[in-house]
Amino acid sequence: MRESIHRMGAENYFRLWLQKQKNPLGMAGYALSFDLDFESDYRAMPALLDALQAYDMRAGFAVIGRFVEKYPDIHRRIVNEGHELLNHTHTHPDNPHWAPDRFFNRLSYAEQKEEIARCHETIMKTTGYTCIGFRTPHFGNLHTESVYPILRELNYVYSSSTSACAVPGFGAPYRHETGVWEIPVGGSLHFPLAVFDSWNMLRKKRPMLADDAAFVREFAQTLAVLKSKQRFLTHYFDPYDIVENGKIEGVLEALKNEGVKTLLYRELSF
Repeated sequence: MRESIHRMGAENYFRLWLQKQKNPLGMAGYALSFDLDFESDYRAMPALLDALQAYDMRAGFAVIGRFVEKYPDIHRRIVNEGHELLNHTHTHPDNPHWAPDRFFNRLSYAEQKEEIARCHETIMKTTGYTCIGFRTPHFGNLHTESVYPILRELNYVYSSSTSACAVPGFGAPYRHETGVWEIPVGGSLHFPLAVFDSWNMLRKKRPMLADDAAFVREFAQTLAVLKSKQRFLTHYFDPYDIVENGKIEGVLEALKNEGVKTLLYRELSF
């Protein structure tokens, strides 16, 4: 794939890649989501929820059971304002707050199931919300096939835990052999083989963009291609990154201006 990008350029590659998608919506569609992994994310949540409310946008939030216990009011507000919760396990193994010495992909099947089931129960008990979706801690890097039979057993409908460039379907949701749907997280116009998130683009040791204005511009340009091709895409962002320097307003303004149908994962026609 990298040789193809080198030959034709990232923009052309992304356009041709997206063109191959069989879009289940039949129109341009986008699902916005956030991962709540750190204390700093919770400090950013009031501003993020205010911005979503101002633009009348709904989003999915992947949440950790231990943080649900610690910040019940924030999670109740998320639900009350019409957003979606995704199960992100109870302790998020390898999270510095709760489980710094554990790794999700090294847990036994029983341990993985306990992590998912405890988070589910905590969300239900705290907010009254019944999760039907899941995101693996640390996303594709620690994602395992063992997740799908666990989710099936717990009556979950979907996962959003993989990179679109690494799985079938060119970014469209696809059905795993267990019957659980996978909704891959996509890249962007100039970075088609990456996950377009705030960590890759802005925060890692050698970020791909390292500039807030360029981040918003990349999002808007990607959305314009999505609209022109009438395809589906989803991303996830970290709240504490996205609220800084007006990035969330830039993202929401782009969604508004392009007129792309913005929907929740649970609203997809599985």
